Amino acid sequence: MANLGIAVPELLLPNSNIDMERWAVIACDQHTASPDYWNKVEDFVAESPSTLRLIFPEIYLNDSDKDQRIAAIKESMARYLADNVFAAPTETAVYIERDTGRGAPRRGLLLSFDLEQYDYSPDSDSLIRATEGTILDRIPPRMAIRRGAPLESPHIMVLVDDPDHSVMAPWHNKPADSSRELLYETELMAGGGSIKGYRVGETELESLVAALEALQAPDRLAERYGAGGRLLFAMGDGNHSLATAKAVWEELKAGGADPETHPARWALAELVNLHDPALLFEPIHRVVLGVDVARFLTAVRDCPDWEYEPSGAALNNPPETAPNGSIIMLSPTESGILHLKDKARLAAATAQEFLDSFSASAPSGEHPEIDYIHGSATVASQLQDHGAVGLILPEFDKNSLFRTVAREGTLPRKSFSMGVAAEKRYYLECRKILT
Repeated sequence: MANLGIAVPELLLPNSNIDMERWAVIACDQHTASPDYWNKVEDFVAESPSTLRLIFPEIYLNDSDKDQRIAAIKESMARYLADNVFAAPTETAVYIERDTGRGAPRRGLLLSFDLEQYDYSPDSDSLIRATEGTILDRIPPRMAIRRGAPLESPHIMVLVDDPDHSVMAPWHNKPADSSRELLYETELMAGGGSIKGYRVGETELESLVAALEALQAPDRLAERYGAGGRLLFAMGDGNHSLATAKAVWEELKAGGADPETHPARWALAELVNLHDPALLFEPIHRVVLGVDVARFLTAVRDCPDWEYEPSGAALNNPPETAPNGSIIMLSPTESGILHLKDKARLAAATAQEFLDSFSASAPSGEHPEIDYIHGSATVASQLQDHGAVGLILPEFDKNSLFRTVAREGTLPRKSFSMGVAAEKRYYLECRKILT
């Protein structure tokens, strides 16, 4: 398994007295424009033990009490360990079935991933790779949370390109049955569906290793990608979280941590097949806040990357996505369709390049802020303020992901989302990362 960059983790799961629905909380990078969501989570959790106390919801990252929040997170981790909130450690991979309401469950395997075999640089040829550009200035605030923390709990999802479903073969055509040990089962709060986790046995691990080795065969890699080194795993969700784990591990290693034994060399994440039928890719739309709308409209009309066509798109009923080869712009005063001239280029790349240039040229006193939004209705809801503009992007073809990363490197940041916000991974399992 080590040659494949994976290991069986030693997990900490909440004991049988814990209310699992209150324990499991959605990824910290979700609902960053919705304080109401997080207020409701706080009310629902109340005084119950919860991963809410072990994470830093990113909606609060710019608040003045950041240092106090980080200290409280680490204190909660230590208290949960001391107060036996967790059951006895158990060494196992976990087979996961997540019901998100799409018919079939989304299948995953919880494993530890080797940070020595992960490189998030754009031209990486490592075994585990980033799929989107890593924003380096987003890593130090997250390092402050992980640095010195005794526990990790993952919202990271790592992808494998397995069209024949060989990795999940032990479970793909055979639902989990009573002969398997159920480790946990719970409804997930706030519309997250439900989740079950089963212990993975030795025979299933052997099948997993054989399947991954076959996916790594040089002939198979050359046929599928044409280039790309040893690419086996690509980031789906949590790119900056894994990059943070990598950065903290490099610090520890420089300080003398033993790479052979230190638990922080590894990061907990869920492996999901890119071709899982319940895994749908959604575009990530953009909202620009604190902007002079008239200046924005002028810049849109003058941009050489597209042809601008005014349209009647309404704020109260926006389309879910833009047509392929275009972007829909919404504002309180005018809407339009941006017909892209280079249709072979990702719409997200064109949009991000324009927004970065527009923000950089903002006059003194104007401070545009780009927010990344799941769902066009949420985009429209943010535009009631007359200092806001939205861009709705087209669908993203997930089947092109690995080939693009292998041949061209990382995609622009926020190019895609694996499902809508409610389908993101919930924190549930924990693992010690300090010796």
